Amino acid sequence: MVKILMLDLGETLVHGTESLFPHVPEALEAFGQFRAADGDPLATCLVSDFGPTDPRPTPEQVETAFREYVSLLERLHLKHFFEPVSRHVTLSVQVGVRKPDRRIFEAAIRRLGLSAELSDCLFITEDAGHVAACRNLGMQTLRFGEAGGSDIVFQDWSEAPLLVARLVGHPSIANLKLALELRLNVSHELELTSIRDIDPSGRIVAWANRWTPVPVSRSDRSKTIEVPIPVEVEVHLAPVGRIRTLSVSEPEPEAIEEATIHLETLEANHRIMHGAGPLTGDATYRFETDASGQRRLKRERFTAA
Repeated sequence: MVKILMLDLGETLVHGTESLFPHVPEALEAFGQFRAADGDPLATCLVSDFGPTDPRPTPEQVETAFREYVSLLERLHLKHFFEPVSRHVTLSVQVGVRKPDRRIFEAAIRRLGLSAELSDCLFITEDAGHVAACRNLGMQTLRFGEAGGSDIVFQDWSEAPLLVARLVGHPSIANLKLALELRLNVSHELELTSIRDIDPSGRIVAWANRWTPVPVSRSDRSKTIEVPIPVEVEVHLAPVGRIRTLSVSEPEPEAIEEATIHLETLEANHRIMHGAGPLTGDATYRFETDASGQRRLKRERFTAA
């Protein structure tokens, strides 16, 4: 049973020292809401080789290295995912050994203050050698980066929560919903709203909102704007947890007609702001243009000022 998610930092979450890989914050946000199979929160922590390689560093060296590491997390806007850092960050300089020595992972468990074994841990890293060594220690593993060998590998952090959800194996659908929500949003611009059915084969039937062009008025259907319309989604997951196939229904004509009437009502009541700048007056919505030039209706507040 996976109770603890351990993460490498360099070239796993971060490229170099300044650039996060895409969708890392979204994945960490999802992990922060995951539950283990026993219902407790899934513990997350960083385990990194950092600081002097001397097996017996001085207390001053340890303190300096830890302070530098935390400063790096702050610059990357990652620190809040691992608070308090005194529990959720374990560095080689603090333990006197480097990965994949089992002692650094055991130290990470102790710092978390949890009753767990290495077999209760899942480690994600880009290092294939560390993945193999951790498996030999009885740990679960995932590898970020280029595919190769028999490792379960992913190249997009928006996919990671689905893979982790399968390994954690929490009996409720909460983890799966969080994971699927992120992946569908990134890969298909679908906003998951609810899961209707799951069967043991890995088939999931859900409802989601899809950005759909609708006429801005019934009198002039030549002009359209994209609004979120409910659609049915059917997903088939592969055994490792990633999406194997996806089918999305077409929006119902009645839903598109209702959206058009809603647009007309919003316009008549001056609830839509055209152009940039803060919302003013009764406006609660705004027309925005995406990178492809398509206009979308975005809700920015729920009541007028």
